[in-house]
This record gives sequence, C-alpha cells and structure tokens, in this order.
Amino acid sequence: MFRAAALVLLLLGLSWLWTFGLTAYHPEQRPYGLAAGVLALVTGVFLLRRATFAIVISALVAIVVAIGAVLFIPLASGPGILFLVGLAVVLAAYAVLAARVLFAPRG
Repeated sequence: MFRAAALVLLLLGLSWLWTFGLTAYHPEQRPYGLAAGVLALVTGVFLLRRATFAIVISALVAIVVAIGAVLFIPLASGPGILFLVGLAVVLAAYAVLAARVLFAPRG
C-alpha cells in the first residue's frame, strides 16, 4: 500500500518539478509548484522507507483531498460524480489503513 502511494507521490513530484521548473506554465505560481514538487518527492522517498512522518503526511494529504472531492461533488455532473465518490472512498480507506499502521503496537 505504501509503495503504491510512494510511486504516486514520486510521479506527481516529478511532474510538478517538470511543469513548474522547465516550462513557462503559470510563472507566477512557480515557487509554489516547485515547493510542492520537492515536498512530494521527499515524502515519496521516505514513504518507500516506511518512515513514520511520511506516513502521517501522506495520510493527512489523503484526508484533505478526500474532503475536497466530497465538497466538489455538488458542482460536478455526469461521470465526474462517480469519479469523485470513488476518489473520496479510496483516499479515506488509505487514511484509515495508514492510521491503523501508525497506531498498531510495535513488537
């Protein structure tokens, strides 16, 4: 589960670094895009190592995105609604499973 999340974060981070660092896409947003790309890459690398802080960061980001997907549902139409519901369910399940790993007794 964490390897898949790490792969998503690594790809997203590389995409943001490419988009904001090497193209002229929204130059006024460049510092934020580069910072988000670096944060995604660092989180992805540490998530591969199953570092506790990376699991916490990825779970919090999953919760924020799931809440955002749920709040956007009334504005969506057609198959976009199903996509947003699926996204919210998958990310909420990831956050719950990550919390389960975090709060499991170590032994």
